Amino acid sequence: MPRKPKTAGDRAVDALTSDLGEGMEWSPAECLTLESIRSTVDRAVMLRSLLDAEVAKPEPSSRRVTELAGEIRQCDANVVRWAQSLDPRGERVKSAAHQHAANARWGNRGTA
Repeated sequence: MPRKPKTAGDRAVDALTSDLGEGMEWSPAECLTLESIRSTVDRAVMLRSLLDAEVAKPEPSSRRVTELAGEIRQCDANVVRWAQSLDPRGERVKSAAHQHAANARWGNRGTA
């Protein structure tokens, strides 16, 4: 059976996964984020093809062009935000001093 060609969304997720630190795995929440990225990138590709078709018309609808451009912008912004929320190398782990300072600042003093 021939293999399904990779979509732009598949390639985006592959690129993000290639940055995963050695011995690291995506958490279940991060896997959901990756699926959102995959589907949103694919949706943006489809919207871009609709936009290209509309712009190629002899008299494109400015309303349709504006709607499609806005949807594409929203898709792109979501993908960037979600990609930035991922921590493929585990670098966002706060030091004990940072955690203690945050807990003290917010009144979450432990029983220690």
